[in-house]
Amino acid sequence: MTKKVHNSPSPDVLMNSMRSIGYSFKTAVADIIDNSISAHATEIRIYTPINDNLFVAFFDNGDGMDRGELLNAMKYGSTRDSYSETDLGRFGLGLKSASLSQCKKLTVVSKKNNKLSSFCWDLDLVLFSKTWDCLELDDSEIKQIPMIETLNKSEQGTLVVWQNFDIIYKKSNGHIREALSEEVEETEKHLSLVFHRFINRPSNKLKIYINDDKIIGLDPFLEDHPKTDSQKPSFIKCEGADIKIQQFILPHMSDLSNNDIDKLGGDDMLRSGQGFYIYRNDRLIIYGTWFRLASSNLSSELFKYGRIKVDIPNMLDEIWDIDIKKQNATIPKQILSSLKKAVSNVRHKSQDKSSKRAKLKLEKDDTKIWNKTLSRDEKEVFFINCDSKFVKYFIDEFEDEDKPKIIRFLEAISSTIPYDDIYNSMCNRALEQKTSASSLESILLEGVNQFIRLKKMLQKTDDIVLEVLKTYQPFDNEEIFNAVKERINNAK
Repeated sequence: MTKKVHNSPSPDVLMNSMRSIGYSFKTAVADIIDNSISAHATEIRIYTPINDNLFVAFFDNGDGMDRGELLNAMKYGSTRDSYSETDLGRFGLGLKSASLSQCKKLTVVSKKNNKLSSFCWDLDLVLFSKTWDCLELDDSEIKQIPMIETLNKSEQGTLVVWQNFDIIYKKSNGHIREALSEEVEETEKHLSLVFHRFINRPSNKLKIYINDDKIIGLDPFLEDHPKTDSQKPSFIKCEGADIKIQQFILPHMSDLSNNDIDKLGGDDMLRSGQGFYIYRNDRLIIYGTWFRLASSNLSSELFKYGRIKVDIPNMLDEIWDIDIKKQNATIPKQILSSLKKAVSNVRHKSQDKSSKRAKLKLEKDDTKIWNKTLSRDEKEVFFINCDSKFVKYFIDEFEDEDKPKIIRFLEAISSTIPYDDIYNSMCNRALEQKTSASSLESILLEGVNQFIRLKKMLQKTDDIVLEVLKTYQPFDNEEIFNAVKERINNAK
């Protein structure tokens, strides 16, 4: 006869293994902030060490918890009577798994009804005792908790403290303070994007500080920019809930000020931020991806300005496969066709914006390596044309995962041309040289030498190499090109 056998998990094994589910420092911090927002906090302060006492502390002025509520929150798989539509948590694991992925000691003290309660998970103790022993701190121990004075000054709220950074210690070869400083800098950028809706909302704004420096929310869609093309939102019914989709086409690069680029998150976000932005209860989950619904042609500009905002409720977590870390999702089959249509629409509008701008300001010729356009201040600038035959030959020599690096490298070269030095050099050369048979001879000789170099680099037929040579100046001049071609044929 079947009988029930109690089979509890081993706490030391489970807690230790949960540390390796994939949290980074910034995503772990974001998970702590999720809890603060769910507790209706309007102010969150993150403190990092300023002396030899190494810790990271999180204070919020949210609802706070009494002893029973805090003890439940510290339990793996903490229970709740129900989850509201605005809750950012789900699994009852975030506080513990996120914190202990970064440190070995998690202390939480909360204030409610003017009374403090505190519990602590010390992983070393659990590994030693192999029991689910959570430490309850008394009043004298609570007084020793870092930044406890911040909570004491508040009517209510919660303080989370991380200590004993064993993983960071190993990765940094003992230089924890420097490593934490780098992690915090990256985290500030992450939080300014992930929680930008909470930070930027018109009323009841969320304020987040790191060591008293206020985090400024980003605007990945530049919704207030007069030249942003924002489409009317559409809604899709899925499992009885509404999914909201809105398409945006960003302004052309030349219409963006430095302040606009800062709002987007910098040059990197301007280049790589295209794609879907998936929000769950206003919290950004995934961004900057097309979920393989768009072209993978890295040099294509079809999607350059396109971004699609998607809002999903937390009741659809399962069909979206939202994970514990809230940083991965999968598009449900029920709405796949609708999102494909949105991608197609964005592609056409982005392409249209690019082509209209090109007709207005861009001299783009795919037979040439260098093309010309106008900068933001209406000055002529040159850029490397990634669609030119030569550059395509060059890029295709690399593996797919390396191609974005090569393209960024070429963009960096384009943006650092020493125009003044080139101008001065050309002026001096013009004064020194006169048009003569000898100068023509040097041009023809240079053409032959250029052909030989290209031949070795491209490993292509003579006809193809000559076509590439013809994209160079002054060999794009038909008379000069034919003279060089004749020299090459005579040398065979």
